Amino acid sequence: MSTNAPALDGTAAASEGRTRTRLWYVTLVMALVLPLIAAAVTFPEAYRPPEIAGFFVREAMIGVRSEEPGGAKAWQTVAFPYRCRSAPGELCGDTFRITYRHDPGHGPDEGRLWSLYIPSFRGSLAISLNGVPVASSLWEKSVADISATIPLLVPLPAPLLRPGDNTFEFVLTKWGILTSFLDQVAIGPDDRLRPEYNKGKFLFSTLPRLIDGWQFAMGLGLLFIWIARRQEQIFLVFGILLLCHATHSFPALLGDHIPDWVLRVTNHGRLVAAFLVLPLAWLFVGRRLPVPIGAFLAPPLVLALLQFVFVPETYLWMLNTFILPPVALMIVWGIVAVSRAAFGSRDTAAMMLLTALLITMVFAIHDALVLRNALGEGRALLGRLGAPFVVSAISAVLLWRFVQSMNMLDQFSARLTRDIAAAEDALRRSFAREQAQARESVLQDERVRLMSDLHDGIAGQLVAILSLCELRGNRSDEVTDTVRAALNDLRLIVASLDDYGDNLGVMLGVLRDRIEPQLTAHGMTLVWRMADLPELKGLHPGSVLAIYRILQEAATNACRHSGSHTLLFEASLSPRAGYGVRLCLRDRGCGGANDRPGGHGLGNMRRRAESVGAALDIASGPEGTAVSLDLPTRLP
Repeated sequence: MSTNAPALDGTAAASEGRTRTRLWYVTLVMALVLPLIAAAVTFPEAYRPPEIAGFFVREAMIGVRSEEPGGAKAWQTVAFPYRCRSAPGELCGDTFRITYRHDPGHGPDEGRLWSLYIPSFRGSLAISLNGVPVASSLWEKSVADISATIPLLVPLPAPLLRPGDNTFEFVLTKWGILTSFLDQVAIGPDDRLRPEYNKGKFLFSTLPRLIDGWQFAMGLGLLFIWIARRQEQIFLVFGILLLCHATHSFPALLGDHIPDWVLRVTNHGRLVAAFLVLPLAWLFVGRRLPVPIGAFLAPPLVLALLQFVFVPETYLWMLNTFILPPVALMIVWGIVAVSRAAFGSRDTAAMMLLTALLITMVFAIHDALVLRNALGEGRALLGRLGAPFVVSAISAVLLWRFVQSMNMLDQFSARLTRDIAAAEDALRRSFAREQAQARESVLQDERVRLMSDLHDGIAGQLVAILSLCELRGNRSDEVTDTVRAALNDLRLIVASLDDYGDNLGVMLGVLRDRIEPQLTAHGMTLVWRMADLPELKGLHPGSVLAIYRILQEAATNACRHSGSHTLLFEASLSPRAGYGVRLCLRDRGCGGANDRPGGHGLGNMRRRAESVGAALDIASGPEGTAVSLDLPTRLP
């Protein structure tokens, strides 16, 4: 066994090594292909489905107020998509007008619901039709989502949308430091526009919420794991990163009536998460942190407090000067650390994380170009959609490491099982020797007990034989009966010394062979009924003889005193709680079995039953006598 075990372990290790190599090559291909696919999908201009492309309005009139005091607002032509040009910290409030000529049509198109569809916008948007307000973005999204780009679909009331020219007015207001944005506007049948609206709503509103919920739940789980395993700092860092990244959705759960400071604090959650990318990458590849984790959390937390002290312009300057460059440097540093582990050590886990980071970097570059208005209509911020790739990669690696740990435990368990089996075999042989010695000791004790029983039982019978011979002469019948009783008693004692193991059925079969001839000789028929009996633990010679004597005494009393021609023996499961088997002898005689002055038979039966932990019941009446012996599941 010991010579084959290393060969088996070596074969398993070689197979695992080949599997890891193949997995590394597959992951390398994914690391090269997936970021290219992400770039190909992300950077081209937005795709307009052909079935709704004809409903888009690409130009509008924007109101520009004269620089002279009290000057009237002039209207100029502007193209969609439109981005606010105001400086950071300044409030942007632009007003647009669109003149739309509505033709309700006839036949199937008559009475059809028409809607206004905006694929995406950022900031606050209020819409009116022919001077009547019909929509506000605050009805569709929380104040916490004011910087998000989500679609908007406004059903147009039939009484307001009259045939001919109609005037739509849009008021776009900027919030925060991000520039406001208004995409192209489509006006057309609701059933044609709604499918595209539902698709955009799921992609840019529902899906990010689901992703944040997933990250929140997983972050809490990782923190619980860290509490149980404090030495594993990666669970702490990754848990905090996920919780911080998911804070963007917290204000939306509280509704629109939330303090402004809550929005400001939660908007820094992802900045905190960005500072944790480098320590996560170090811990992921097996490096120790050179400084405590608090050193990475301090700068973004301090910046979150400084936003309540400085004006927006100063705060934005500090963010761009002291925070964003170190964040970019740490992210690049983390990617370099993961790349060295992936390519230098051919670490499959590092390669998987590198793939996810490259995809996330593609999305980050895309968002940076969007904020600088460098991609034209590629306006949707996709940074939130990159989180699932990183979370999935790290989750897969943690599960893979868990599987490897389980495989190591299985190998250790198999080796331990072999060692335990060998130790058990040695102990079994040693126990067999000790058991043989104990059996010899028990047999010696039984021999001593046998001599005592022979002295007290057979000697008494022989004294009775001698007395009958002296007082009554040579009455051979009485002498024969007495001698026969002595011989039966002797045989019973000898039978009790047999080794029955735990098989009560075999022991009762021997008893039947002993008492049935005696009953037949006195004209009594023995009816024997036995059910399937369980094993009886502790069935040693002393307990066997005690049970024999109890049943023999009950059978002898029935033969002598009952007057019945039939004796029924039943062996079955005991109905008493805590007992295993019930042995019952029942006759159909005259009854009257009770303790008599000078009689010791029933008392001896009770004492013997008590010695083996059994319960003895004697029920006697005009219908006959029943002696029930309930044996425990294990004899003492």
